[in-house]
Amino acid sequence: MVKAQTWMMCCVDPSSSLFPPLEIASLHWKSPLFFRERERMSRLELSSIWALLAAFEDPLPNPANAVTFPFEGAFVKGVDSVSWMANNAKKLLCSQNTGPHCWTFFSTATFGKRNKVPQENIPTATAERVKEAMLEGVENALGLSKSSLKRPFYTRLQLWGAALPTNTPGIPCIFDPHGRAGICGDWLLGSSLEAAAISGIALANHASSFYPSFYSFILLIADYFQSGGARPDEFAVGLHNEFQPLIGHDIGQFPGLESEEQTVMAQSIQLST
Repeated sequence: MVKAQTWMMCCVDPSSSLFPPLEIASLHWKSPLFFRERERMSRLELSSIWALLAAFEDPLPNPANAVTFPFEGAFVKGVDSVSWMANNAKKLLCSQNTGPHCWTFFSTATFGKRNKVPQENIPTATAERVKEAMLEGVENALGLSKSSLKRPFYTRLQLWGAALPTNTPGIPCIFDPHGRAGICGDWLLGSSLEAAAISGIALANHASSFYPSFYSFILLIADYFQSGGARPDEFAVGLHNEFQPLIGHDIGQFPGLESEEQTVMAQSIQLST
C-alpha cells in the first residue's frame, strides 16, 4: 500500500500486485467511483479456461498437414477441449534438444464453462475427466488416432475460473476527480498484455508520445493535477461507458498477430480437424 497525501494506491493481493476487477469496489470504499463501479462491474462477463501442463519423454508428432519442422505452439480450431498448445521447453533461453518436453494446453471457453467447478477445490473425478478430454483433444488436433498419443509422465491441471473478459467498456482508464480515484486494467480495453500496458500508462501519464491515440486521456489526467483540482467535472474519464462484446481468441487478444478475416497460413502452423 502506498499513500501520498489524500491519494492511496493499494493491491488486493500484495504478493502479486493484481487487481481482480470484481474486487476493486472494496479498495477505496469512500470514493463514489467504486460504489458506481461495483454495480457496473456486475455486468462484466469473464470466461473460464482449463490449463493442463503435461510433460512428455519424446517430442509430440507433427500434424499430418503441417510442415516438417517441429512446431512450438499453435492455435487450435475445431477441437472442443483445446484452443491453444505451446512447448514450454522451446521458450527463449530455455531451448533444449534433450530432456522432457513440457507442453501447456488451454481449453476453449465453452469447454471451461461446461466443466466449471470451484477452482480452489477441484474434485478428483472432474480433474481426471478434464485431463483425459484435453489429451484426447490434443490427439484430434494432431490428427492421431484415439489413445495413440504417448502418455505424459507428469501432468498438472488448473482451472482459470475468472480467465478473460468477454465484454469491455472500451476505455483506457477510469478517473473520478470527485472521488480522487482511478482504475486501470486490461479488461477496460480488452484481454491482452498490450491492453494492460496501455491502461496503466494512460492512468499514470508516463508515455503519451508512444500512444498518440490515447493522448487526450493522458492530457486530461495531467491537466487535472496541474490545475490543482479545479473544474473536476472536466477531467472525469470513463464514468459512463457501457460494456460492449469483445472479440478475440479463447485465451485472449493478440493485436497485430492476425485479423479475424485474414490469416497468413505460410507464416503459421494452423491445427484443425
